[in-house]
Amino acid sequence: MSSDDVGYRKPPKNTRFKAGVSGNPKGRPKRSPVALAEIVGKVLNAPIEYRDQGQIKTASRLEVSLKLLVDRAVKGSIHDAGRILAARAHAQQFGDVGMERLIITDWLPDYPGQTADQKTREFATTGDASPLEWWQPEDRSTKQTSEGPQTSENRIREE
Repeated sequence: MSSDDVGYRKPPKNTRFKAGVSGNPKGRPKRSPVALAEIVGKVLNAPIEYRDQGQIKTASRLEVSLKLLVDRAVKGSIHDAGRILAARAHAQQFGDVGMERLIITDWLPDYPGQTADQKTREFATTGDASPLEWWQPEDRSTKQTSEGPQTSENRIREE
């Protein structure tokens, strides 16, 4: 048998992977964090001054909230004790108490009958707005036409 044999598990030499060259040169793309989760994280990690036994102390909002939950749990609040234990279990499992993803359940549709998938797709197609602009409340005086949701193009045509 020669070294140029082609067959099962022996592809032709010119189609084999080249030595030292990756089959995936760019690699797997990094996951971009959710912008809203970043904003919530910044707010929770911002320092805040609070009074503890007559002294003014500084800590993150998350730490102050946790201390408040512990105080309520010690005073007998079973609900707050459960929240502390759930946060501790999450921290032990994932290494962080904070949230990486927000799940929004009570969202407002842009027009009657709109589903969450439709809203997501419509935003994805016209997603030129930054997340902060997207979350700003818009004028609720828009109305639905027979052609679908009220858009800026429809409003211009009607005027």
